[in-house]
Amino acid sequence: MSSEIAYQRPTAKLRAWVTSLRAPFLTASALPALLGAFAAYWRTGILDAQRLLLSISDVVCLPGCDRINPEPTPFSGGSRVIQQKLVSPSLVVITSIAFFAIGTLQGLLLNSMIPGNIILKLGMAGLVCGVLYTAVPVKLSYRGLGELGVMLAFGPLLVAGTYVAQTSSLDVFPLLIGLPAGLLVASILLINEHLDIKWDTVARKRTLVVLLGARRGFLLYLATFFSAYALIGIYVFKGLFPKLAILGFLPLFPVAYVMRGKKLLENRQAMIRLSGMTMMSQMLTTGLIIASYLLQGRI
Repeated sequence: MSSEIAYQRPTAKLRAWVTSLRAPFLTASALPALLGAFAAYWRTGILDAQRLLLSISDVVCLPGCDRINPEPTPFSGGSRVIQQKLVSPSLVVITSIAFFAIGTLQGLLLNSMIPGNIILKLGMAGLVCGVLYTAVPVKLSYRGLGELGVMLAFGPLLVAGTYVAQTSSLDVFPLLIGLPAGLLVASILLINEHLDIKWDTVARKRTLVVLLGARRGFLLYLATFFSAYALIGIYVFKGLFPKLAILGFLPLFPVAYVMRGKKLLENRQAMIRLSGMTMMSQMLTTGLIIASYLLQGRI
């Protein structure tokens, strides 16, 4: 029996380490990155596979109060692997440093391929948003500014970065088409803040939902979420998205169905379902827009 446990232990530790990476949340960075690359392909007809792989690998490598939150959900509250003593804090720190170093080197390599240091400038802007999200003394996520930083970093900045990696130039187009992607990621953050509002308040983490309160915070979530789809409709009409991108509206309907429940804010299980559906809509909607760029053909 003891030998069986000893045999399983390395597998369990590996599984816990993978859990600490929160791999499902990598879609929040990988999909906007793909959006920028394939939007560039749609406009130019050129797709550099080497730069694409380097870009995706880079954003995957670079993606506080969770410690006192005893009510985590599948979508909020952190991975909990340190709190449950499944992975040591030192291993998480070493992993973080390693991925950061790899991502930085890949970013510098990509920047060297493109004149003007555009990738470096966009990367630094994204890095500032990411580091200042929790870094002392700024701690944007503790001051009601983290949501804006997430929207910019995982939307316009990320989409523009992979667009520039393909085209070697920057204009307003990738910044605009990155807005819906950023709003969808921000809506995931806002709905998860509702699930964590009690313990964020205890930790003095002043998220927008904590500052506004649950009801007004939920209205902000709704405004953020539906604004993304309003922009998609406008962009299809204006030609920034291919006509097939209208299929990106499909994931909206099951989310709206979950939203219709009475006393939704008082039903934690319903809010957890809404959190999962919001994440699903971000993945499917962004994925369908990417597919539209591939299927529609060049402008």
